[in-house]
Amino acid sequence: MSPLTRAGATKYLASRLKNEVVVSNLGQASLDLLAIADRPLNCYTFGAMGQCSSIGLGIAIGRPDVRVICLDGDGSLLMNLGSLCTIAAEAPKNYVLMVWDNEVHQTTGGQATATARKASLVGIARGAGIEKGVEVRTQEELERAVDRILKEDGPFIVVVKIDKGPSTAPFDQDLIGQASRFRKALAALPAA
Repeated sequence: MSPLTRAGATKYLASRLKNEVVVSNLGQASLDLLAIADRPLNCYTFGAMGQCSSIGLGIAIGRPDVRVICLDGDGSLLMNLGSLCTIAAEAPKNYVLMVWDNEVHQTTGGQATATARKASLVGIARGAGIEKGVEVRTQEELERAVDRILKEDGPFIVVVKIDKGPSTAPFDQDLIGQASRFRKALAALPAA
């Protein structure tokens, strides 16, 4: 069984998207999403380490008629574990937190995160009050998890254990233009 990769998991998730908003974290998740499935409803949070889950939560609360999927990394989420308590307290039904967990701080040099040892992000999220959580290690588990997050009410946390390999996507993006494009696309979505 070969390990999941962030690019492979991103490609699979992207193949299932329709009008969902995707908020991606500061580095590798955004680079892969840009290279694999750039679209107006993607919100890239370059330079906002630890804030992806909170930015996505704000969008989910502001637009309860739109499913919001956050693509975070283990290192980034570990910097803002308090967001899990707020997610649980607010409990938006349209909110999904997917964590690409490669057990390292990929963007800053590959230092091990707490998940490389004993920390369980699903366990921490459950302790904070998020009832729907799953850890994914295989393609089949990923497919089942994506089926659930696209059909069931949340909030969800899905921790996808991925290979430690780096992103191969180049960083040569118009960040201001992408942010403007996202705001326009979100505003253009009809309210349910």
